[in-house]
Amino acid sequence: MRENKNANIVSYLESYLVDEAVLLVLEYMDGGSLADVVTVRRMAVGHIATVCRECLQGLAFLHAKQVIHRDIKSDNILLGRDGSVKLAGYSC
Repeated sequence: MRENKNANIVSYLESYLVDEAVLLVLEYMDGGSLADVVTVRRMAVGHIATVCRECLQGLAFLHAKQVIHRDIKSDNILLGRDGSVKLAGYSC
């Protein structure tokens, strides 16, 4: 995961083994998940198009690295208050 650095992929920082659980430390996205946003308000068409474009750019990057996401859903699309859109929840 550390090699997959891209503007549309949440950055992996560190991992820990606690008891028998693996804990991952990832980049903090202060806007929350897309699921959080769409449960509270309706998005404008332009915002939806932007989220789609940014997700597809992230997927294109992963596919070029021979990585398949396998869990695309609104919970795994994270937003930044600066307008950034990043994919999370993939495994290598």
